[in-house]
Amino acid sequence: MKQISITISFVLAVCLSLSVTEGANILALLPSPSSSHLIIEMAVIKELAVRNHNVTVVSVLPLKPEWRHPSITHIQLDHGYIDMNAAINSTSKTGIARVFGAVSMFKNFILSLADILEDPKMLELQNNRNNKYDLMLFGYIFGDFMYGLAEHFNCPVALLWPNIPITDILEIIGNPFDITYTVSSMINLSADTNGFLFRLKNIFAFIVDKTFKLMRDMTSKEVYEKYFPSDKYVSYEKAKERVSLVLFSHHFSEKPVRPLVPGMIEIGGIHLDEETKPLPKDIEEFVSAAEHGVIFFSLGTNVKAKHLQPQTLEKVFNVLSKLPQRVLWKCDDESNVPGNSTNILYRKWLPQADILGHPKTVLFFCHGGKGGITEAKFYGVPMVGLPIFGDQPMNMEEVVMKGYGLSIEHDESLSEEVIRKTVKEVLENTSYRNNVRQFSNLYRDRPLKIKDNAVYWLEYVIRYKGAPHMQSPLKTMSFVEANNLDAYACILLVFYIIALLVKLILKLIINLVCRKCMGKSKRD
Repeated sequence: MKQISITISFVLAVCLSLSVTEGANILALLPSPSSSHLIIEMAVIKELAVRNHNVTVVSVLPLKPEWRHPSITHIQLDHGYIDMNAAINSTSKTGIARVFGAVSMFKNFILSLADILEDPKMLELQNNRNNKYDLMLFGYIFGDFMYGLAEHFNCPVALLWPNIPITDILEIIGNPFDITYTVSSMINLSADTNGFLFRLKNIFAFIVDKTFKLMRDMTSKEVYEKYFPSDKYVSYEKAKERVSLVLFSHHFSEKPVRPLVPGMIEIGGIHLDEETKPLPKDIEEFVSAAEHGVIFFSLGTNVKAKHLQPQTLEKVFNVLSKLPQRVLWKCDDESNVPGNSTNILYRKWLPQADILGHPKTVLFFCHGGKGGITEAKFYGVPMVGLPIFGDQPMNMEEVVMKGYGLSIEHDESLSEEVIRKTVKEVLENTSYRNNVRQFSNLYRDRPLKIKDNAVYWLEYVIRYKGAPHMQSPLKTMSFVEANNLDAYACILLVFYIIALLVKLILKLIINLVCRKCMGKSKRD
């Protein structure tokens, strides 16, 4: 009888545990206009759907057929697109112009995100009282005012971030950031991260990054107070405490190594599989016939031909068309290409990860985007980069520093000879392939499958209603408190008072001694 009672108790406990995780209702807000962000975000969401969670995806981009699932409800919004031309122009400048351009871009970007809250479909979602959610997934792109939606639906928040964590994310999850040894996301790694000049540069980058963060926060707060008034919702600062977890596309093998609180989960490579899918028949036939291997040329989804210097693509074509390798070339328009050659196959869309994972692929000619570089490193393919804007130059600097490839500067002086020498160097010098393959082994070596780890922690947050027990105390501490400035000031004040007292006591002692000496001299 006792054994039956124990068995029943165990079954009930298991059922109770499953009931709070399986079949959870999740709201996934994905406002990024970048498909490279969506690839990572949907890798997480598709896995949640496969595990019987109901996910309502709200995005500004359409979903690819392979991302769809019976447990996924998709709502595509009509607003929220950012002008990518403005982003490219503002972040491809140099010096002070780049700084002011970035400030303006961030503000306009956050304000454009606010359009999402006025979209009729979004308003319908908010106003439907039948909508109940256990978790809000937010594809983070600076719009912190979106946490008001989590307040509206009374649920915790998990962030999805497609890169190394930035100041905004570190602060909101309460992750420590010591500028002595933690490299700012605004600068690239150096061979000497402990050197004086690098540490000085890191401090300056931290100050600039912190300033940008405060400006973004001011804009987000204004938007939050407009759409989530204080008579109905908590304050902006309180709403940010809803964030319980951050899934970010990075792995410690990529460096820099940094301390992480329990709420920071690495998911770098989550969208990739060790076993790639077969290529479409026409592409497989083209690749299989390549005796000297295949070069994959792609500048991503956001960089278009109009963003490049005149004749850049023609120069690249003139070089690649003369090589013995075959070339898969992702283009904007198959009817408008820089030239025709028997060794080049143009396509408007190509399965990038499956091509990079193909044994015939010998080089990735890219723009230096985080997603593409991650895929090339995962599959051990050396790179030649032509960075255009944003974080692309920094990404390629790291590739060069670690010996995974070379970078070409995109300016008016770019010549065919420079492109030819760079491509031939990476193709013929086996050290680049050896270096990136060695990294690939480190990157893939995980104790758990990436998707299993990501889903476990998301379900953990759902099970424990935001998991307040795993939250860092830094989340609710001010800058003064987090850096012990008040404590240091108090200690200094105590020392100052002690110093004054010591000075006063010494002065009294000296005066007494002097008086005694003077009195004695008078008697003598």
